[in-house]
This record gives sequence, structure tokens and C-alpha cells, in this order.
Amino acid sequence: MLKISEIVKKTEDMFDLFNAHFYNNELIHPAITISPDGGRGSYGWCSVYEIWNAEDEKYREINLCAEYLDRPMNEVCATLLHEMAHLYNLQNGIQDVSNNGYYHNMKFKATAEAHGLHIEKHPKYGWTVTTVTPETEAWLRGALGEDGIRASRLPEEGGGKGGSKKSINRSIKYVCPECGTIIRTTREVNVICGDCGVPFERED
Repeated sequence: MLKISEIVKKTEDMFDLFNAHFYNNELIHPAITISPDGGRGSYGWCSVYEIWNAEDEKYREINLCAEYLDRPMNEVCATLLHEMAHLYNLQNGIQDVSNNGYYHNMKFKATAEAHGLHIEKHPKYGWTVTTVTPETEAWLRGALGEDGIRASRLPEEGGGKGGSKKSINRSIKYVCPECGTIIRTTREVNVICGDCGVPFERED
């Protein structure tokens, strides 16, 4: 039987384990939540502000998105460690993302790679592509085994990543074979690139 409380408990235990091993228990324990990604297209997040209150104590939140919990254990751990790196930077006044909150800069990469992760650059979102290092993978195997969470939230019917309903994209994509310019139309067309003088090619 599915018990969400057991999943949350498992992620809280993972946080405590990682906090001790990678951060010498320096991180202030946040509220750990499991919820849909709400159309963000992300595996998790860490709140910038302390958005939880309990007995006059305020806490930040780390959320793991419910749709992606049944990924391999290394990937789920990488997501949690990614958000813990954000938490560390927030606690220490290190701005590791751009003002819009999406582009991860070199400060994020430095913190994450100092705490068990390998980070590569995404063309749009910066230093955010996250995997565990071979050393971390070996440690995780000994500390947690390879038994994953084995549960995830199903996306809504007709929805995309994150479960939010989206209209079906019926546009047709055309690409200039010379300069790579892209156009989209709602019907088939015969268009010539004004810069290159060659026809756009349909890309399915």
C-alpha cells in the first residue's frame, strides 16, 4: 500500500545522512516536501525564503517533485544534493542563480562539486546538469543500497512534464538548411530564407 508519509520519511532520512556526510551537519534542516512540479519542468526546488513556520521557528523548503521519484536512486539522490547545494549557498549569502532564479552560475557549480556532485553546463540554464561523482555513487551504494522509492505521481491525461494540462502543439517546424533559422506554421508552406536564398525544410 502506498504511504506518502513513508516516502517523506525516507527523503528526510536521506537529507540527514547527506548533511552529516557532505556538509558536516552545517545545513539547517528544511521542510522536506513531495508535490507535483506544477509545470516547472524541474525535478525539485529549494525555496529562497523561509516559507514554513512551526512554533515561531521559520524554515526553508526542499521539494522533490512527485512525478520523478521512481527514477534510479542515484538520480533522486543527485536531485536532493543539488537542492542542498542551493540551501548551503542561501545560508551563506552566496547568490548562485541569476535574478530570474533559473540560470545557475559558477558559484553553484563550485558548491555542488565540493559536496559530491558533478555539474555540466546547460545551454539555457547554465551550470545545472547534475550527476553524482563516481566516489559519491560508490558511497551511496554502501549507505543506501540500490532500492529506490518505487513510486511516483502519474501526470494528468493529456498533460506534459509536470502533469499540467497543455494544448496539443499542432505547429509545423521548418528549418533553413544553411543558417539554421527556425519558423513554425499551422499549415504546410513553401518559404525561402531571405538571407540564404534557399527553401526552408520541414522537420518532423
